[in-house]
Amino acid sequence: MEGSTVLLTGVTGFVGSEVARQLLQAGANVRCAVRDSPDSARLAGLKAAFAGLPGKITFQTADIRSEEAMADASAGCQYVIHVASPFVITAEDPARDIVAPAVEGTTAVLRGAARHKGAPLKRVVVTSSVCAIHDMTRQQVPRAGAGKPYNEEDWNDVSTLEAEPYWLSKVQAEKAAWKLASELGLELVTVLPNFVMGPVAAPEVAGGTSIGFFKGFVEAGAGRAPPAGNWTFVDVRDVARAHVQAALVPEAAGRRYIVSNPRSVSARTVTSVLKARVPQLAHLPDGEPGEEAERIDPSRAARELGLAPTPLEDTLADMAASLIRLGLAVPAPVAAA
Repeated sequence: MEGSTVLLTGVTGFVGSEVARQLLQAGANVRCAVRDSPDSARLAGLKAAFAGLPGKITFQTADIRSEEAMADASAGCQYVIHVASPFVITAEDPARDIVAPAVEGTTAVLRGAARHKGAPLKRVVVTSSVCAIHDMTRQQVPRAGAGKPYNEEDWNDVSTLEAEPYWLSKVQAEKAAWKLASELGLELVTVLPNFVMGPVAAPEVAGGTSIGFFKGFVEAGAGRAPPAGNWTFVDVRDVARAHVQAALVPEAAGRRYIVSNPRSVSARTVTSVLKARVPQLAHLPDGEPGEEAERIDPSRAARELGLAPTPLEDTLADMAASLIRLGLAVPAPVAAA
């Protein structure tokens, strides 16, 4: 990756910012397509966070829903990594605000990139989601059979615009990517993360759903209960590493890769880890216990991309510590004895 030029979308997001960090650490020249002016204050924190890394980062104002803009942005790039997509669960007009941006952005990026295929473009990596594998309540039956873990052979065929527009957006965007890649002769890899957690690079990425969710744990107490439920997490550093490897590993071409912990965890597990690992959270109220089950099979990414998952305890503790350090979450005061 050293010396290669990579077009990256979504750098101001949770996953995109970590992809940028790892590319820069590997010595790549990272060209970021952004909505803002390259000199905007919103990018200042990211520039500071990336200062001193071996690679070079530049910012180019571009509409990722414009094929012409994406063709211009991807000129001279060996790799295109398309991370940007709305992570919005509900909206006034789901078709307009959730599904259309995901599909149109993916379409424009691939069509723009295709103008440079082979000269010098080598590969496109697109961020999809486990939402393209199964629906929110897992009514989608795995191809391996009921009760078996989901894998890359599964597609979510049950989510609807009315009930699960975000899930539907991921299905439609990824299917559009595969269809276009075939038509345009592009080498494509898709990365399908689960619910992304882990350390935050800078305050500018604070608007994400993942961060808002995890604030509920860090700020629990003083009469505020932590979130209830069970979730299947993945570390943002592992997701970014999967994108980099998906670009580089020759055998990855034409493959989908789930990036996830295999087991779900309950709120009780999350609070137990935070109480043990983060001193400021030693007095968190206990979360509710719940089912913890193996629901998804991430072994292909481990086997073919060489991914070794970050321990869950590190993911949760590092995320909490980063939110506190950046002032994005404030632990509740300790109750008087």
